[in-house]
Amino acid sequence: MIRSTFQLTPGVGSYGERQLWAAGIRRWEDFPAEPEVALSVRLDGRVRQALTHAREAFESSDADRLAAMLPHRERWRLYTAFADDAAFLDIETDGPDLVTAVSVLDREGPRIFLHGRDLDRFPDATARWKVLVTFNGLSFDAPILQRAFPGWKPPRAHVDLRHLWARLGHRGGLKLLEQVTGVGRPDHLHGVDGLEAVRLWRRHCAGEPGALRLLAEYNLYDAVNLKALMTLGHNRMLERYGLPGTPVALWQRGDALHHVSKQLLAIG
Repeated sequence: MIRSTFQLTPGVGSYGERQLWAAGIRRWEDFPAEPEVALSVRLDGRVRQALTHAREAFESSDADRLAAMLPHRERWRLYTAFADDAAFLDIETDGPDLVTAVSVLDREGPRIFLHGRDLDRFPDATARWKVLVTFNGLSFDAPILQRAFPGWKPPRAHVDLRHLWARLGHRGGLKLLEQVTGVGRPDHLHGVDGLEAVRLWRRHCAGEPGALRLLAEYNLYDAVNLKALMTLGHNRMLERYGLPGTPVALWQRGDALHHVSKQLLAIG
């Protein structure tokens, strides 16, 4: 999808991009050289310059540089190009300043960082990330993590599925989205939400056996399910808006859920 994206410079929005696609200019290499005109003499020069920079960034796997060229709402288009270096993240907190758990799913598999155990290792684990996928993370997860870990910066290529799925007509939170898309979680996690996660943390601090493990399981499922929702959302965006990308195979969670079970056993 990214190599069919022309919204890389001011003056070319969704309308101009669709003009190009309709004219048969559907990939970067299709854009004509001078003196042929695709949009206008003025815009064409800017597009050619932007395409030169975009190709350089793509060939050097510089997702941050590409993301800086794209409108925020179109950064989801980077996902398939950098899927191997994408990370899916969800956090739990107790108040605005205490991060209790951070679950991630990336090329290393699913894992969780817990306050009082190994939370300080979180920033080092993010070094190879090129795309970050969250749900409401632009407003919640990323700012909180930046306060908790001064100097840490999330990838510029940040796909917030709350906004992506809003474009597809979804209104509501992550759990409702899981229900309507059929991306589920075990029955014993039904009814557990962010408020209950706070209660679980406090019950753990009070010494209740099993509270931390249930909190961890809930948080890990959040991260794992984000990948399924990303692939599904990517394909629905292509279909809904008639975009010239290639659908990706829907992700199967089996291996990841096996590793989730191993993570939970390690918590005890």
